[in-house]
Amino acid sequence: MSSSIQDIKALLTSSEHELHIAKDALKATERGIEEAHERHRIAKATHDALVIKLANVKAQFREQIMEEGLRESNRWNEMYYKLLEWKENNNGDVLVLVDKDSDEETKKLSRWVINQRSAHKYFMNGDTKHIKDHRIDALNKVGGKCCFSIDEFIGFIWSVADHVFEGNVAELKQYHDEHNTFDISVKENKKLAAFVSRARTAYANKQEGRAQHDLTDEKIEQLNAIGFKWDFKKSRKRKSSTSTEYDTQYALLLEFKNEYGHTKVNKLIKEWQKGEGEPSRKEFRRLPVFLTFVRKEYIAYVEGQPSSLDAEKVKQLEELGIEWKQPPSIPRKNTGGEISRKKKKSKIESKDQESYVAAELDVEAELPLLAATVMPTLPSPHVTEDDEGESTMI
Repeated sequence: MSSSIQDIKALLTSSEHELHIAKDALKATERGIEEAHERHRIAKATHDALVIKLANVKAQFREQIMEEGLRESNRWNEMYYKLLEWKENNNGDVLVLVDKDSDEETKKLSRWVINQRSAHKYFMNGDTKHIKDHRIDALNKVGGKCCFSIDEFIGFIWSVADHVFEGNVAELKQYHDEHNTFDISVKENKKLAAFVSRARTAYANKQEGRAQHDLTDEKIEQLNAIGFKWDFKKSRKRKSSTSTEYDTQYALLLEFKNEYGHTKVNKLIKEWQKGEGEPSRKEFRRLPVFLTFVRKEYIAYVEGQPSSLDAEKVKQLEELGIEWKQPPSIPRKNTGGEISRKKKKSKIESKDQESYVAAELDVEAELPLLAATVMPTLPSPHVTEDDEGESTMI
């Protein structure tokens, strides 16, 4: 019995010794973690300081870097100088709008301008390989005769949507100064009346918690600055939102698919407009509005913003074959590089001249806005998204 007690004591002593060793190892590891945290803190502080130093160096020699870059002989600089020439010869225009009658050189310049906007969107999203800093600086300014003394803003328009919005706000302010009201009849000014109606509708939807990507807080502040009244006229009755009719519209879309075998509504809409057949139900003509709505709501849903869609509705729509556009926060496919540029050029040159614009990045979002700006006296096209999520004017 006594020998068993001795064995137990020995086992306890051994266990206590092992525990002591483990405690020492734990303390050493904790010290190592603390030292690692300190090294990480020092390394991060050094990194942040160098980032600031690099930014300061770039800022200090920003103009020199830009001028040196513009001295190089390359395709980008060639197009840049053509834009400067275009601006000088076209009353300061930097949009470079084209139509089917425009010459090929003007069309190439227009495509280049559009691609710079696309590259800039990547840049602002953290993907800086599509356009260099000094080229953004060059587009923001225009030089003298030699183009190396940069002292005047070129006024490059990075966002056509923002450009059109700001133009509408300025026109609306002028109208209010002259008439002391923001309530504009379609007969009096169709373009401005549509702008006011869209702004009020988007604001009302935003107040109800539905995502409205086109009406940002900054744009709301711009309108507030001119004293804009967000309420509709008392005599006006707002139509109920498409989101409140989801079940009805979904059932209609399901009926459409059962009848035609797909959900490519816009494809048939175009045929019906040409007089090639008629829809079995006139309500089918409203489905593009519903598809546009759910695609916008889907973007809000995946970005965690308030949305009328939930997981069940998303699954329902996907089972019908609806394809989604990626939200703006997700970087798009690579658009830069010499190889991709050559491939794109080869593709464009092989297409009919009248349809070349469709090959350009982001042009589908800009064309309706440009049409509203350049041709305000014509009836504004109704813009929807097609079955792949592309914008279509019908």
